[in-house]
Amino acid sequence: MAPGNLTGKGAGPHGWPARRTTLFCLPHAGGSARHFTMWGDWLPDGFQVEPVDPPGRGRRHREPPLDRWSLLVAELGRTIRDRIDGPYLLAGHSFGALLAYELALVLERTSTPPALLLVAGRNGPTAGLSHRPIHDLPDDQLLRALGRLGGTPEAVLDEPGLIRLWLPVLRTDLRLAETYSRRPVEPLSCPIAAFLGRRDRMADPAGVLAWHRETTARFDLTVVDAGHFLMDHPDFVAAVTARLSALRPSG
Repeated sequence: MAPGNLTGKGAGPHGWPARRTTLFCLPHAGGSARHFTMWGDWLPDGFQVEPVDPPGRGRRHREPPLDRWSLLVAELGRTIRDRIDGPYLLAGHSFGALLAYELALVLERTSTPPALLLVAGRNGPTAGLSHRPIHDLPDDQLLRALGRLGGTPEAVLDEPGLIRLWLPVLRTDLRLAETYSRRPVEPLSCPIAAFLGRRDRMADPAGVLAWHRETTARFDLTVVDAGHFLMDHPDFVAAVTARLSALRPSG
């Protein structure tokens, strides 16, 4: 699919109010949500970014990481519910995409549902992994595997001190992501927009397309000429900008 070429399966059930809309953003395995603050430089008018750091990273780096999905989703669900003040979206990259999905399930049941779930760099909940599990590999083998898969920012691999601090949190997240099993739940009522890098070795087209099973509303898939860390690519920025702008009524 060409960059920015969006396809859908009907309109979603959510209207688009004129109030400012918050994007709650979840990071990749072992990552901080701080990177999402740069989205504020290009998001359309009327949208604001709210990075969400799980325990163990970013602003919450002194807290121990949570190693069970139920604990992590409950903790972040409370955090986001306390911050909801009007319409909002959930966005996640890689491991963060699964986390955003699980949060959407909880928030749809217990609070106001999101207006859109935006997922990038991760196969759908019912799809298998695009690579062999690596979370139990020894440290050196784990780092080499991540290097081959393009699953780690080079800035981290070049800093031995960062690696020592980062590996325990990374392993926790990778274990959650690689052993994830979708529960028997109903599809979401909110639309889903999925994004894939053409050269991503940690996700694949068929696997990302599986996200369409998780919604009764509109589904979009956009493929950009990038690897796993696709969110700085101009085509990704253009496609997300177009997708968010399309949510608002014209005139």
